[in-house]
Amino acid sequence: MLALDSDLLAILHIFKTDTRFEATRRFFQRIKDQPKAITIFTLLELCGIVATATSKEDAAEIFHQYISSGDSVIIYPNLPTINPDGFWASLVSESFLRIQRGMRLGDAVILWALETNQEVDTFVTWNTKHFKGKTSLKILTPPEFL
Repeated sequence: MLALDSDLLAILHIFKTDTRFEATRRFFQRIKDQPKAITIFTLLELCGIVATATSKEDAAEIFHQYISSGDSVIIYPNLPTINPDGFWASLVSESFLRIQRGMRLGDAVILWALETNQEVDTFVTWNTKHFKGKTSLKILTPPEFL
């Protein structure tokens, strides 16, 4: 399955004057009928961008749109346990493992969720340098995907 980064979604929803908007729009047209996923961390990051670029109300609308839409699958990290101590231990250790690969926290938790989901094989982002060489997933820009 194809997974999408927040930069693509931010350009699609907010930054329509960005030089990458047309390529992003073509990419979304091409994948409209294809199964696609975003991580819960991607969605939260997008909502943070929307809340600061437009409004809190727009952020809430985007959040509910993605959560309730059947268009995209929301991926959560695969946790070995559901108790609070286990959750925090997993969050810290899994994030730090990826930080040690040279990643920032936001990218690390997104990658954690993707790598623990066996259906995802490709991640599309404009920020390929943040992920290439740090995962076994195929990392592509929208033009590379097309």
